[in-house]
Amino acid sequence: MSALLDLKPDWARITFVDDQTTADFHYFWLRHNCPCLSGCRHSSTKERLIDAATIPLEIRPLRAVLTTDDSGAPAVAFFWAPIATKDDSGGLVVQDEKEHVSLFQVQWLRDNAYGVNRGHVHELPPHDAALVTIDYAAYVAEYADVNDNSRLGTSGTVLYRAALYDRLSKFGVAVIRNRGHDTEDIILDFIDSKADVIPTHFGRIEHLRTDNTENANNDQLGYTNSAVRLHTDQCYAETVPGFQFLHCIRPADVGGENYFVHAESAANYLKTEVNRRAYELLTTVPVSFDRRQAKFQALHISPILRLSDEIDPATNERKLAQVRYSYFTQGAQTNVPFSELREWYEAQQVWDKLLYRDDFQIKAGLQAGDVVIYDNLKVLHARNGFTGPRHMAGVYLAAADLWHHLGQAKEATGN
Repeated sequence: MSALLDLKPDWARITFVDDQTTADFHYFWLRHNCPCLSGCRHSSTKERLIDAATIPLEIRPLRAVLTTDDSGAPAVAFFWAPIATKDDSGGLVVQDEKEHVSLFQVQWLRDNAYGVNRGHVHELPPHDAALVTIDYAAYVAEYADVNDNSRLGTSGTVLYRAALYDRLSKFGVAVIRNRGHDTEDIILDFIDSKADVIPTHFGRIEHLRTDNTENANNDQLGYTNSAVRLHTDQCYAETVPGFQFLHCIRPADVGGENYFVHAESAANYLKTEVNRRAYELLTTVPVSFDRRQAKFQALHISPILRLSDEIDPATNERKLAQVRYSYFTQGAQTNVPFSELREWYEAQQVWDKLLYRDDFQIKAGLQAGDVVIYDNLKVLHARNGFTGPRHMAGVYLAAADLWHHLGQAKEATGN
């Protein structure tokens, strides 16, 4: 039985050519079921020696190839870095080998396949910054206003806003290079002049810098030079702003880079590719988001992943409506029975580990005049710690205002 091999980030897909069946195998499962007689199976009894408890669940092969075994039967060889195994006393010891080879007969894999013809597979979240980047200066160079070649003309404005619509509707985030230095002017890229931004208890526009004097209630992480890990904003509010944009007034001398994760895609990946139980806990167990500042306090209780009543026809399951995730405003977890609390924490840790994988993140260092805008319901954002007088202007927008404004431009292009 011949086969085709496709290595995914967390599992391998094998297509059995004879009947065109596909089967997906977790890498930890493959490592645990290694048939070799040099440490994984007893040389005479063929019984298993390797302990599943010693196999990292995040294990990935160094490489894998289609080949044949000693009898000439089609086989797949997976090559692994050495892992720790248990010695006779139960202690962990790393095997003295450069790499470990697991050689599986294709027929054995077919006989033991468990992820057969999976219909709903989720790919990794988008993580290539080039997919979401727009160069505003390039639009101006090609579609300048006839009376002012430093600004976009009418047709260029329509095309630019349509490009924003495309990026935001598909990826939830857009990075705009060389947009300019007037924050108020930039607001009109995203909403009509008759609409306005969403003010918060910080003010109308946040000036995120360490020497902030413009905003009220600035006793929070955003106004320090500390790293701010992945989160969504205003989790403690009953109604969360749909979008936020950050306008770079001045970058940090060192550090301060922004990064983003399309959390909706990450949640779907968690559900179907990694740990469905963790997904179920994050969609059902309520969390207290408790903002406590010297002159402001707000509390909202909600699961980290909130499902809508809308059913996805492809999966016949409820769609994800919103992500609320904010470690710095997460209150004490008292909504879980004692015997279930560890399981909930483990679910959150599985989720968080996914978010911090390089192949989940869009990374974008912003320079003066650059802008990044993102869906605050579906995209997580963060920044690295920094030194120097970094200054970002933060603005919240209503999703309905943004989609109306950009949707008009999209319709005008006829696409």
